Amino acid sequence: MIPILYPADQTQFWTNNGLGGLPDAISCVVTEQRNTAGGYWLEMDYPVNGLHFDLLAPERIIYAAPSMGNIPQPFRISRISRPINGIVHIEAPHISSALKTIVTSGIQTGTDIGTIGRAYFTRAEELGQTFRFGFASNVVAPSSITLDHREPASLMDVLLGTEGSILDLAGGEFEWYDWDVVLHAQRGVDSGIEIRYGVNMSDLEAETDATNLVTAVLPYWKGSVAGSDTIILGSICTAANASAYAYLRGIPLDVSDQFQLEQDQIPTSAQITAKGQAFINSSSRNQLQTSIRVKYEPITNVIGERRINLCDTVRVVYPDLNVSSVSKVVETKYNTLAEQYDELTIGSIQQTIVDTVAKMIGG
Repeated sequence: MIPILYPADQTQFWTNNGLGGLPDAISCVVTEQRNTAGGYWLEMDYPVNGLHFDLLAPERIIYAAPSMGNIPQPFRISRISRPINGIVHIEAPHISSALKTIVTSGIQTGTDIGTIGRAYFTRAEELGQTFRFGFASNVVAPSSITLDHREPASLMDVLLGTEGSILDLAGGEFEWYDWDVVLHAQRGVDSGIEIRYGVNMSDLEAETDATNLVTAVLPYWKGSVAGSDTIILGSICTAANASAYAYLRGIPLDVSDQFQLEQDQIPTSAQITAKGQAFINSSSRNQLQTSIRVKYEPITNVIGERRINLCDTVRVVYPDLNVSSVSKVVETKYNTLAEQYDELTIGSIQQTIVDTVAKMIGG
């Protein structure tokens, strides 16, 4: 697809060709990451003598195909580099990145995530902000959840901030579609596709990251008792697999919002500890984050019309590395000009590989 340039205030696409196509683009790659704030962007290299180069400017929108077989999406230019050898580099996040700059607040309780999310969007409008974004979800929480954003927060943080967000409390998989934000209970499908080295895979790289590994928490409660600020500590709570690593990796954990207490009532240390233990038992942060990055080259006569998209499940086979993994696609890099993926990242590879790496780190 040839990317199309639109004015900054364009709200509908495909109704016209905007400011014109960008046929001289040297490269145009769209990256999308699963459930990551700001993890959806376009990068383009464009020659200074290319058609419509003089119209490229920050805030204007590039409309380009984001993945295999899907409808093009709008990406707002945020940065244009100075020319090097007559070529500029353009960075353009998806228009949904504007959710980082829309402020909301309030407390919402319930099980219908669509209703909860829309309430925060409505509150943002009540605060005097005008925008076109809407929210929808088919996620229903198994039990009532409470989002507490009495302190103002951006809509992006409410949706998928690290703690206390809709994603944190309810789960699901986000899709950013023009001005629509959709939280699916499950976005992807089982593609049935096998990516095998020497067949439709030209390269594989496995990566394990311990940066955000947490194997213990120190839970605490804070509140006001008889007019005085009070903090009560629980005991250190450790994950069942903590001994697999070289040392304990702990963080403080505020569990204050998990107690519904009358005025001047306080929880016991044992109750606080129980909340901390429940968190570390259920948290995915007590596992090494391991992913496979593959160069994927589809073969039409093998997979026909089947396509791979973000959050789909695929099978990766690389016999020489003893890799055989059925996992989700967690990142795509789509070459809009060539209409194929440059790279796929497959997350959460099978546990035996994770265990092997953990033992290596633990010595």
